[in-house]
Amino acid sequence: MLHGKADDMMLFVQVVDAGSFSKVAQQLELTNSVVSKRIGRLEEALNMQLLYRSTRKLSLTDGGKTLYHKAKVAQSALQEAHDAVWGYSDSISGKIKITVPSVSARLTLTDAIAEFCKQYKEVSIEMMIDDRFVNLIEEGFDLAIRTGYLEDSSLLARRLVDSHWVIVATPKYLKQQGQPDTSSELRFHNCLTYKYNGSHPNHWQFITEAGAYTEVVQGNFMANDLNALYQTVMAGLGIAYLPRALVYDDIQSGALSQLLVNSTAKKIGIYAVYPKMRTPDTKLRLLIEHLRKAYQAKQARFTLP
Repeated sequence: MLHGKADDMMLFVQVVDAGSFSKVAQQLELTNSVVSKRIGRLEEALNMQLLYRSTRKLSLTDGGKTLYHKAKVAQSALQEAHDAVWGYSDSISGKIKITVPSVSARLTLTDAIAEFCKQYKEVSIEMMIDDRFVNLIEEGFDLAIRTGYLEDSSLLARRLVDSHWVIVATPKYLKQQGQPDTSSELRFHNCLTYKYNGSHPNHWQFITEAGAYTEVVQGNFMANDLNALYQTVMAGLGIAYLPRALVYDDIQSGALSQLLVNSTAKKIGIYAVYPKMRTPDTKLRLLIEHLRKAYQAKQARFTLP
């Protein structure tokens, strides 16, 4: 009886991951009614409803969420055991669901992931481009690329590259408004700011031989999207503190001028992050290493010399 219940739990995980009975039925070459009956059997055995069913989508009850997270851990453990016995590394296949920020997607990750898919044709990747802070476990992601400081102890992380930030403005803006020679002179300028995850957008970081310090700046434009901030600085609205990689080409071409070069101090790590509940399987380890190499190949764009 326990064996049958365990099989139904694994089926339940598949249904949640797929979002429908029909997709799982098709994958397993079963009928919809068989899948539905087995989930119903599991609910009866546990004496609780696991799923809310509607014509549009499935959603988890509180009990269903608890069971899903626990069963997902068990599924991962079984997969690791299978991989160890059957030499999974000889046949890399399966699905990886990854969430990435928009700037990294545009500058590095999309091309790198395309190359990975060409190399490993049996691996399918679902890439979600999203700048919000995604909950990997609750939303079923295998991997996230994150820029910033990591505090979640339920996750593991591997640093891919350091991302330095630089202060820039267009030559036209500087000709009209003057160029700040010290950080304190920024108070006379329209500073365009980036608001993200409860940060203080108008607190800009600097460093001198005496140590690190913060300047409080002001301006008439704030955004939670770096691409929007980039567009406004390119339009000549003001001065912005942006990732070096985002404006590297514009600095090289002269479309943007880099300011206060010797005192800018903002540096943030870019990480590959995955749930702590299991070690990454072969395909995930290969992808993380592939992405690390992709970032390292473009390190000059991200990191100041």
